Amino acid sequence: MGGRGSGGGRGGGGASAKTPNTNGMNKEELINLYNSISGNPAYTVEQRVKTMHDIKERIDELDAKKETDLKQKRLDALAKARAKRAENLKNGIKTENKPKQKKAKMSIDSTVSDLKYQLRSKVETSGYISNSDFRVEDYGNSISVSVRYLGKWKNPSHARYEEDYDWQELRSSSRKQIDKVVKKLSKQSGRKITWGASEKNWIDIDIPKMKGD
Repeated sequence: MGGRGSGGGRGGGGASAKTPNTNGMNKEELINLYNSISGNPAYTVEQRVKTMHDIKERIDELDAKKETDLKQKRLDALAKARAKRAENLKNGIKTENKPKQKKAKMSIDSTVSDLKYQLRSKVETSGYISNSDFRVEDYGNSISVSVRYLGKWKNPSHARYEEDYDWQELRSSSRKQIDKVVKKLSKQSGRKITWGASEKNWIDIDIPKMKGD
């Protein structure tokens, strides 16, 4: 009877695949690698769990670095602009006034409230979405509204039989419904609202702040 010492293992018999090298991979490549490993019989269960966990950590590191780099870029641009204004003031050069920021047609609070209502009433969802399921965060220049499981989701073809899959795809019918709500509210509020789907069935909507917010 074959045991662990005879080539058997809890994740399947025979030789297992080599752990991939993720150095130098971008986020898209890492996500594709993550999807290719999920349920792949070439790996043992232990290898899949560990490798997928390592890839997820690497993705999180890239996201964190991107956010840090973006923040630093904004700070550098602000410092450069201040230095330029100081130099112009010293040399007696007048700077051109920027065009006045437009005022939104709806307040930010009304926009967020209407968005929640419209998404709940206009987007077909497998489960029930309550008002408390929405997460609202203030990022200074914009408001982020996030909600999980809104709409209908499916596994990609290569992970059709996977349970609790992290990278499900939003069905096209749900995308169209959400798009319709966002575009209509963008026009009504006078704000350029954008949205996207992310890991673990989250929908993220960004609402820019405008004059008077």
